[in-house]
Amino acid sequence: MASTAVQARNPQETHAEDDDPTNRPAPKGRMLGIDVLRALAILGMVWLHFTLTGWGSPTPPGKPADSALSWINGLLGTRSREIFFLLAGVTVALLTGGTSVRRGRERVLAWKRVAVRAGMLFVLALVLGELGEWEIQILHYYALWLLLLLPLSVLRVRTLLIIAGVLAVLCPAFKIAADHAGASWGFLPGLPPEQLAGGFELLIHPGEWPATLQQVFFGLGTVGQDTISVLPFLVLGLALGKLDLREAAVRRRMVVAGAGTAVAALLLSLVSMYPLGAVDKVDAYKNPPAAAAAAPTTAGGAPSAPPPMPKAPWESLVTMGHPGPAEKQLSATEGTFMLGTITALLGGLLTLMDKRRWRRLLRPFAAFGSMALTWYFGHFLWLTHLAPVSAPQGESAGRSVLSFAVFAVVSLTVSLLWRTWLRRGPLEWLVHHAVTVAVPGRVRRHRAGRSN
Repeated sequence: MASTAVQARNPQETHAEDDDPTNRPAPKGRMLGIDVLRALAILGMVWLHFTLTGWGSPTPPGKPADSALSWINGLLGTRSREIFFLLAGVTVALLTGGTSVRRGRERVLAWKRVAVRAGMLFVLALVLGELGEWEIQILHYYALWLLLLLPLSVLRVRTLLIIAGVLAVLCPAFKIAADHAGASWGFLPGLPPEQLAGGFELLIHPGEWPATLQQVFFGLGTVGQDTISVLPFLVLGLALGKLDLREAAVRRRMVVAGAGTAVAALLLSLVSMYPLGAVDKVDAYKNPPAAAAAAPTTAGGAPSAPPPMPKAPWESLVTMGHPGPAEKQLSATEGTFMLGTITALLGGLLTLMDKRRWRRLLRPFAAFGSMALTWYFGHFLWLTHLAPVSAPQGESAGRSVLSFAVFAVVSLTVSLLWRTWLRRGPLEWLVHHAVTVAVPGRVRRHRAGRSN
């Protein structure tokens, strides 16, 4: 009876916030907070691919980049990519049911569609290889990750969260152990004597498939991009995508738990780095003494075998990448910090995009994020064909922040105009059309709404 009385409230009794149109919830459909976060990830990766060295104009080849830009580049590092990695897990969760557990025919149908999507992304990766110098890049990895996550998509949220937490420690520990093991672990790839085949040429060189897969799984060297380092982000994203992301309480818990995890990881790392001295061990690894780095000579003056390369210290596990000298792939505290930060960002952006004021302000970013595949593909063409730069042989060519700003303004404006009239970006439409044609059939919508 009490609940009935509460529900039968006088219709003229309204709260002030109900009268504010800017506080009305977003319409059901795409979760715009995911699109905005995806836009930040893509723009962060584009920033790094532009190799920015100056503000209004790039510094001359061979000269160091502007110090402030160097700091920003170090701050971003792999972090913008890690947002993208986590959102890959969220995408798989939404595509395979979100909060709903699909079984039988529905599960088979959903898995087939994810597999076709992965195949299309792999083809687009090969096309990039044909158009430029981007052989093994993130689209190859992304296609593989979609398939790897399918068996895990049947697990519960709690189980996935536990797995993600364990992997956050085990994966960087594996990278350090692999560095210490060197060639004694035969399944780890070594540097190939020649560059592997790229583009569609890879399909007609099956002898290079194992080496390519090794690179995708384990990377080249200790700090190369690989699947091992990304696993915690993929699994956590899969767990978050299974939550009811439209519930305000869920979003609040994501913000609180994510921020708390990030702060705890940062504090643990700072204590380990300075009072406990971990930073000195990592500094010595990153910057070996000049005498040890120089090529030694024998008594007769002939050069002898160079000294062995230093091994990554275990203190890297508790040393941040920025601030701090650790390689980000080797740091458990760095990874945990980013897992918490991205979780809090996702929860916060999902909440903000329920407010009309913020939807209007961030609408260009939401439009850009809904066309992430198109712009990720397109920015390589922009760099190669629309805004190429040259540098003397052996030197890397840089660009200016102004050139990045031009790309950002153009891409955000085009995205906004495109999405005003059309539902999907060009490559998004191509992938969606291929999926629906290859795997026809209807699947009931999951409770979290349309997949992003």
